Amino acid sequence: MRKRMEGFPTLVSFKESRRKLAEVIKYRILETVEVALEDALNMVCAEDIFAPIDLPEFDRSAVDGYAVVAEDTFGSSPNNPVELKLIGKVHAGMKPSDMPKVNRGEAVEIYTGARLPEGANAVVMVEHTNKLGDSIEVLYPVSPYQNVSKKGEDYKKGELVIKKGTMIRPWHIAALAALNIPKVKVLRKPRFAVLSTGSELVEVGSELKEGNVVNSSKPMLKSLLKELGCEVLDLGTIPDDLEKIKESIKEGLRVADAVIITGGTSVGELDLVPEAINSLGKPGLVVHGIMMRPAKPTGFGVID
Repeated sequence: MRKRMEGFPTLVSFKESRRKLAEVIKYRILETVEVALEDALNMVCAEDIFAPIDLPEFDRSAVDGYAVVAEDTFGSSPNNPVELKLIGKVHAGMKPSDMPKVNRGEAVEIYTGARLPEGANAVVMVEHTNKLGDSIEVLYPVSPYQNVSKKGEDYKKGELVIKKGTMIRPWHIAALAALNIPKVKVLRKPRFAVLSTGSELVEVGSELKEGNVVNSSKPMLKSLLKELGCEVLDLGTIPDDLEKIKESIKEGLRVADAVIITGGTSVGELDLVPEAINSLGKPGLVVHGIMMRPAKPTGFGVID
């Protein structure tokens, strides 16, 4: 049994505690799992992902306006507009075979996202035109491929989209969805079990009795871990009882990669966590007491 109320055995600096932690941790690559795209948020990509297609897959209009041959608009101005014959209309999702071909002197009404029809090489914004029945006046010139999102502009087929080891964020999910990639291989999330000790503690929402303290640390820790992309297992809140603490730690190590414990970590009569850790295996506590305030009773251990 440990000696009670004798202070911390050795205080170390925060920097030194991190060095000691790095020395004793056994690093390993977590297992690869395949998940649905929307479930991959904050998970680490397990392989390089390459674009299976060009994106966009075809030249498409970036604005609402008129698909034209750019050279027809050269020299146009509000005082000297160019008149083009309006021969049809195209919209997003329309098949190329259903689109009119644009020849010199012609224009096709087009909407944002629609495929550029054959023969056209630019789009005049609707704001820069006047409609005259079955023709339009172009008030400002456009250069070739102006207002056009070109094929492969975002990603070329075979281009690296996400590098192995990247944490997948919402913008990555948008890119993969646009590339029609429904599943991704990722490293499984690190699993942390969170345990709170203290006979005075009760869970949030409990009926408070005299002497009770609401456990606010556990919800905070769980939230922080989830924010970092970890899977969190709740071991509950248990009283200051050595055997119960030992059993909870063993259960946590059985189901998780690591256990985070709040409460019972100082050097008082009822601070039983250090004794529990040391009794479960070697090397036990590696650091107990860090030279900082608050959080002086912080420590960590390893149980083989």
